[in-house]
Amino acid sequence: MLKPEEGVKILLEHLGEDVTRPGVVETPKRFVKALWELTRGLREPPPEVVFFPMEYDAEPGPVVIENISAVSLCEHHLLPIFLSVSVAYVPGDGVPGLSKVIRLVKWAAARPIMQERFTQWLADLLMEKLKARAVAVRVCGVHMCSFIRGVRDEHHNMVTVAKRGDIDVKLRCRRPPLCK
Repeated sequence: MLKPEEGVKILLEHLGEDVTRPGVVETPKRFVKALWELTRGLREPPPEVVFFPMEYDAEPGPVVIENISAVSLCEHHLLPIFLSVSVAYVPGDGVPGLSKVIRLVKWAAARPIMQERFTQWLADLLMEKLKARAVAVRVCGVHMCSFIRGVRDEHHNMVTVAKRGDIDVKLRCRRPPLCK
């Protein structure tokens, strides 16, 4: 069976690159390592979510976390997608730790995605893992497949939204910071 590094070397040769050139000799190994990191969500379990008790009797309103930066890959071209994700949720019996919500979003993005489907899946995942009564998700993405090839439009944002349960909140997300 062909090792991933050997496949990358064959691809580079196919593209016309001299794979013996000093600057390229280690590229297959580095490329495979980078893809391994960018797709860790396919292999790692989701982060555990820690909950803190509600210490008051009032009904909590939505909790909003805006502009979580994440990187994904386009499942059609394996080129990066820079994401800015905003999440709102109505807590259930406990409040999840803030860092755990952010880690969960970053873990979920670490795989090849189609943004429309990813946003819906992320809303379902957050409902389950946060034990929330309601969730809203807004994902803003800059897709390198249309930024650097195809239409070559560096000014676009793709925005997708999903809601689960009864939640009334307006989410914003800014253009992903890696592409300003």
